[in-house]
Amino acid sequence: MAAPCDVRDISAGWLGEVLGSRVDDVDIEVIGAGVGFMGQLARVRLVSRDVPASLIVKIPSADPGAQMIGGMMRVWEREHRFYTDIAPNMRSVSIPHCIHSGVDPFVLVLEDLAPARAGDQVEGPTQSQARAVIDAAAALHAEWMNRPELATYDWMPDLNDPSTGMVAQLFPAGWPVFLARYADSLPERVLRWCEAFVPRIVDWVHTYDDWPTTLIHGDFRLDNMFFDDRGGVTLIDWQLAMRAPSTTDLVYFIGTNLPTDTRRVMTEELISRYCDGLRSRGVSAEWADRSRIRKGLTEGVLFYCTSFAASILTLDQANERGAALMDSLVRRAFSAADDLDAGGLLGL
Repeated sequence: MAAPCDVRDISAGWLGEVLGSRVDDVDIEVIGAGVGFMGQLARVRLVSRDVPASLIVKIPSADPGAQMIGGMMRVWEREHRFYTDIAPNMRSVSIPHCIHSGVDPFVLVLEDLAPARAGDQVEGPTQSQARAVIDAAAALHAEWMNRPELATYDWMPDLNDPSTGMVAQLFPAGWPVFLARYADSLPERVLRWCEAFVPRIVDWVHTYDDWPTTLIHGDFRLDNMFFDDRGGVTLIDWQLAMRAPSTTDLVYFIGTNLPTDTRRVMTEELISRYCDGLRSRGVSAEWADRSRIRKGLTEGVLFYCTSFAASILTLDQANERGAALMDSLVRRAFSAADDLDAGGLLGL
């Protein structure tokens, strides 16, 4: 049977073929609305024997804007290949078990992580959750640091991929929209830094050419993390998996996930914890150095601030949860760039 293109069209017959077992009926609950910009998610409860009670099915977004940007960034291919090429060899972090990953159309069937609870990026993490996330980042990045096989994954972009340059290409269209929504509530000097930084983005990326690369989650935020009662973290949504310097994930989490007051209190602690985690897993002191990691974090936060000019083009302002998520990303990142004097570090 053909795979569904909308989560509401998931059928018992199709799931039965995927599972290799009869499924008598399904109950579909659409989840994640306003959480993921690039996909449809559903929890599917199955009526049958010898199959899981529930599963998660993920299908590409039906939104035309998200489809355009997702296609350009190959996000669905990247997640499919993550689960087929990398997930079987993942040792460092917990990820969902993939039951089926299909193409044409892309569709994922994953284990349901309940009763583990998803993080809430709008609310922000507790301090213990923040520490657990940093430990997971250190474990992931140390396991894949400079692994030769990363270079064999031709589907996985690095920082020099054309998609990175999309920020500069989309900036002229998105920046007026962004300013109309946020200009009055953000630090003026960070707005000017963004405008000055855009023409330099490609050259700036090349300043990281001599940094070792590792496997980066790429969308390392609380909405893509599940926490269990023992404090464990499971990472979902690998659509932006890439090869990049290890600070790439750190930028997103510290710069946009932590409420401003929490970030101001915890940043130095989390950087130290991350560096200690890398070193304890065999990463050299050169690349687990606090000053180096802090530099990558500071510059990367300004890149994220600039990239919101592109992200704003996919925002559905009628979706309250999605709008609140975007608002939290923007205000926290701009505050972090201001506090860290990112423009000063970059000579802007």
